[in-house]
Amino acid sequence: MYRPVAVVALWLLSTVGAGAASPESASSAAPSEVHEALVAQAAGLVDVRFIPNDSRSAQVIVTNRSDRPLSIRLPAVFAGVPVLAQMGGAGGNAGFGAGGIGAQPQAVGGGMQNAGMGIGGQGGGGAGGFCWVAREVYGPHDPRWTQFRAWLTSESPRWLEDLYAAHGEQFADWIHDKPAAKWCVRLLMDSALAGEPSLPAAGQFQVGQASGRTGATVPFRIPAGKTRTFRVNTVCLEHGKPEPSSRRPYKLVALETFSADPRLAAVLSGLGNGQVSQKVAQAATWNVANGLSWERLAAEKIDHAGGDPDEPFFASAELLLARRVVEALGPGSSAGTATSAQPPSAR
Repeated sequence: MYRPVAVVALWLLSTVGAGAASPESASSAAPSEVHEALVAQAAGLVDVRFIPNDSRSAQVIVTNRSDRPLSIRLPAVFAGVPVLAQMGGAGGNAGFGAGGIGAQPQAVGGGMQNAGMGIGGQGGGGAGGFCWVAREVYGPHDPRWTQFRAWLTSESPRWLEDLYAAHGEQFADWIHDKPAAKWCVRLLMDSALAGEPSLPAAGQFQVGQASGRTGATVPFRIPAGKTRTFRVNTVCLEHGKPEPSSRRPYKLVALETFSADPRLAAVLSGLGNGQVSQKVAQAATWNVANGLSWERLAAEKIDHAGGDPDEPFFASAELLLARRVVEALGPGSSAGTATSAQPPSAR
């Protein structure tokens, strides 16, 4: 149940944030048709660029190419694939296998549940967006901001969630240098969270969480000719291939064009909504998508130059949680999954 006092106060504060927004953002808040990002790109309405930093993070850059404001929804889970890898052979995954271009970089994947990323520099990681105010109030390293996001998307009334999505970013900017306002908002958020369960612990992985609203990202608006940049956490989808780089062209694609295994989608969803860390998601991904055993994953090492001793790539606790996640997901399908038969690489 939600707390009426907290709900009313948060609504008032969100309204203040809306008043502090620019005229441009206010004028673009009118309801409009929501366009799926990849569909809109195919129609020439937007340009969607995917730029990997490495196998752990990337940027998604969306530019409105139309002459009107657009409401865009990004895919909840996705794959980023090398563009040149699409040129070899027939079939959706042609070029990923041994017959492709030599030394091909790996594909990467991630999840963006409930806009689980930084929007326009707000936030910093795979689970940074949407809860702009909670991150501003509690700080990015306090787990209560993710707990508040779970409450907002599963327990709060829908109108409050909609207001938060529409005006939360502007309100977070407004309170950034106002400690008294932050203190008041924190009291209200603490009240909303009173009695709420903590985040899932090891062995309690929840696919998509309990709410039916977590299956898609929150739409965002882009004025005509403008660009929005999103930062996302990612994992390697193909063990043993070279590390991705911003120097190579990549494209954002629907995950099902890379893998039809529902377990992979669930793992990336967990990464996007903050239920699992990047390392836990990486171990689970290599087990599900590439068939690496837990013993093989435990043997992965980080090679250090100069005679320094190597160190395990995964901590034992990370592997334990990854194994519990995969076991909780049950059996899946390997159809359409690109696997790597290459020997393990030093990472």
